[in-house]
Amino acid sequence: MQAKSTLPNSGAAGAVEPLLRWAGSKKKLLPVLLAAAPDDAERYIEPFAGSAVLFLRLGAGNAILGDLNESLIETYRIVQRYPRAVWERASMLGNTPDDYYAIRAIPRARLNAFERAAQFVYLNRYCFNGVYRTNRAGQFNVARGKGHLFMPDLDAFKAFAGRLKAAELRCSDFEELLSEAGSGDFVYLDPPYALGDKRDRGEYGCDAFREKDERRLIAALRSADRRGAKILLSYSPATTVLQGLRKWQRHDLTVARNVAGFTSARRSADEVLLSNYDWSRG
Repeated sequence: MQAKSTLPNSGAAGAVEPLLRWAGSKKKLLPVLLAAAPDDAERYIEPFAGSAVLFLRLGAGNAILGDLNESLIETYRIVQRYPRAVWERASMLGNTPDDYYAIRAIPRARLNAFERAAQFVYLNRYCFNGVYRTNRAGQFNVARGKGHLFMPDLDAFKAFAGRLKAAELRCSDFEELLSEAGSGDFVYLDPPYALGDKRDRGEYGCDAFREKDERRLIAALRSADRRGAKILLSYSPATTVLQGLRKWQRHDLTVARNVAGFTSARRSADEVLLSNYDWSRG
């Protein structure tokens, strides 16, 4: 059966913007990622969804978005079905520093699903640089951000929800999603970087990605490759992953980073795109 193209690599017309700010987002790399995306895929799979910026720009009509962050996936599921209800709750919350810290302190267990989704979007929009970080008790602990912070309007919520309707949302480990990938699938992965001996500050949640997970990732990618999936991976120039996938096509990039949130801390960082299929940057 001939594959139908559902993933236009030039980007979808009127592409929807992400609802969330997300540290490590690949928005600046979109021209390269869109050029690398195959045009013969029937399904798009992203095991580390985050803000889902590539999914939104591709306009994929058949997709699976996964993430291990339960709060993120729950929020997406609620927004997918009830964008107005989430927007109404989130937009009515005060945005002073005192408001922010009071809302951050509310335990999620005390809130219903709509309130949890509104709290998640609110904290993301007003926190420091879109960082998602929790302590070992699982409590969000990012400080309030500065500068021009705002809540998207109702139209933005509705547009985002409309695009999410094309996706099946999964709260799962990357290994589970990769086990389903095969011929006709395009898989894009942007995992957190394993920390090695660096101090874990809780970005992406406690114990979100470790060196042992790199080894699991390599094995799962090799299996999906054997089943015929087309795979594109964004990662740091880490020895373990590059060695494990050394036969794959490699493109080295330099990306402007501002995770620290201050102009003086902005710097360029090396990043690698690995793929198991040929593509040209032109």
